[in-house]
Order: sequence, then structure tokens, then C-alpha cells
Amino acid sequence: MNKPLSILAVYIITAVSADESEPNIEEICRFVAPGTTILRPNTCEQWVRCPTAFGAADYDDGSCVYGLYFNKDTGRCESIENVNCPYESNIVKNRCASKKTGSFLPHPTNCKSYIYCQNGKEINATCPNNLIYHPTKVACVYAKQYECELKTFPANANPICKAIPKNKILADTKDCTKYYKCNKDQQLVKLECAEGQSFDYVSSKCVTQKSAICHPLAPELEPESDVCGNADNVHIGYIADEKSCSHYYICNKRANGRPDRKPLHLKCQNEHFFDINTWSCRDRLRVQCYLDRCEGIENGYVNVAGDCTAYAHCKNGVTIKRGKCGEGFNFDERLQICSQQNISYVACKS
Repeated sequence: MNKPLSILAVYIITAVSADESEPNIEEICRFVAPGTTILRPNTCEQWVRCPTAFGAADYDDGSCVYGLYFNKDTGRCESIENVNCPYESNIVKNRCASKKTGSFLPHPTNCKSYIYCQNGKEINATCPNNLIYHPTKVACVYAKQYECELKTFPANANPICKAIPKNKILADTKDCTKYYKCNKDQQLVKLECAEGQSFDYVSSKCVTQKSAICHPLAPELEPESDVCGNADNVHIGYIADEKSCSHYYICNKRANGRPDRKPLHLKCQNEHFFDINTWSCRDRLRVQCYLDRCEGIENGYVNVAGDCTAYAHCKNGVTIKRGKCGEGFNFDERLQICSQQNISYVACKS
């Protein structure tokens, strides 16, 4: 239980030989979704249910009764002849143990052969000529009459793939956008979620980054921005920050035509605001911004967008109070006074 995670990484990153030691239960359960039921390594009849949460210890286990194997893909104990056990080469298997005398079973590794059960023992037999055994008809037939599929597990199967259910997905503990899956050759391959998605450790699915629950060991994801639009409306170029008068984004053009999810986020120099009309950083009084114009002001007064007679009192960069000049007066942000002069700052024009 205390083996370092680097040990399991060996099983994930490389294909392993059949004689390499199998990972233990704790190692496997760290990477599958909570509550996953797996086949206990080096057995055919024993199962283990992983804890219901990462780091928990509420394991559950059991063993199928005599004559049955645990089917890791269905999560049930089933007749031996119906289960493809990846550890069968390590176990002496008698398929006739629970069968009546006179029963016929398909051979697990040879389409031309079959097994006859007599007094609980196996008797191997072979179809004549080029015929193959048909388990449903319980007869030897021509190859064109039946498509034989052997239930064998690859000899060089990855140890993780031997224990987990078919199509079960494992989280990548180093990158929340990636995951592992066993291919048809029972080797672990690394896959990646679609752009804008992350792998959800609990549901074992790729979901939107905002709703994904990453594996507890995976680094926290950098939040992806949606300021550059969506698949139907892609923005390219300079975009004003909807929360700041002085900040802006640069949305780059992507080769795949999708929105830039990690645009540059920049800020104009002091006393300057971003002007979306000219894509420029300009004197703050030459830019009309309807957000809080107290941005960057520690203690002072600023014009109010849309009303040159009004002013806002600023403290630590935010508005704490608003007021209005008397009749016939306009507020002059530069002079910090109410003036009878005609104020024509773009910042306060209606």
C-alpha cells in the first residue's frame, strides 16, 4: 500500500512481459474511478471493489464459488467456460468440475477441438479433417458455417489491463486532460480529451473543464478563458476586459479554427485605459469605459461615464461614493474640482 506511484508508472508507460510481477490492489485502485470492481491479480475467481473515495480504505472483496470464475467485464461470477481469465496460465482449470457427464464444451485455444465432460473430468477431442467445433450445434462443421472466436488473453498483456474491466479508463495523475485505456491488444495507451475538456476522475469521462473533477494527484489546471468566443463565433484580435478598463486580451488565430482558450491578458500603463475602437492604450479621459473608473486611483475623484456633472469618490481603486456638482457646473477630473468650464472629456460624454 506504501509503494511509490513511480512503480505503477512502469506498468502504464511501458508494455510489460508476461512474467513481470503484477501490481497490487492498492496501486490499481489509485488510478481507476472510486468503487470500481476489479479482478484480484493472479486469480480467476476473486474480486475486489476499490474504495468509494481516493485515500479511503473501505475495500470490499469476495470469491466465486466452486466451478465459477469472476468475469471482470460483467462484474459477476459466471461458469468457467464463459469467462476469459487472463491469469489462467497460472491456474489449473477444470471446466468440467461443475458439468454433468455428457456435456460438451468448446476448447479455449483451438477451434478444431472440443472438451467432453465425464465424471467431472475433461476429455479433449478434435474434429476430423478441416472441420471446426460449433458450440451451439454441439457438432463439427465446416469453417464457413461458423465463425470461431477464441477466448484467449494476449500473453504480453499489460498487468493493469488484466485486472480492470473492459473499456475501463484510468486517470493520468500528471495531466487532467489525458487518460489511459487498454486497446484491443490489452496494452495501455495514452489518450487526450477534446480541446476545452478535461478527464473527470469520478465519472471516467471527458467533460467541460469547469465541471471536471481531476484526479487528486493531478496538478491543478490553469483556467481556460472563453473571451475569444465559441465554435460558432470566434474572436481574433484585441478584446476589452469586461472587468477592467485598463486590461485587454489578445486572441490569436488557431490552426484548427477554434477559439484561443489561453489568450494573452495584458494591462495598459498607469493612467491609461484600453480603447477598443483604436486597439490602443490611451489617456484615461480619452476613453469611455462604463466599468468602475476608480481603477488605479488610491484616493481621489474621477468623472462618471455618461454624465460630466457627476463624480465618483475613489478609495483603493474602487468607488465608495458618488456625487454631483451644482447646477451649471461640471466635474473636471484633471483639476479635481467642479468647474463652470465646458467639460468635453470623452470619458464622461453621454
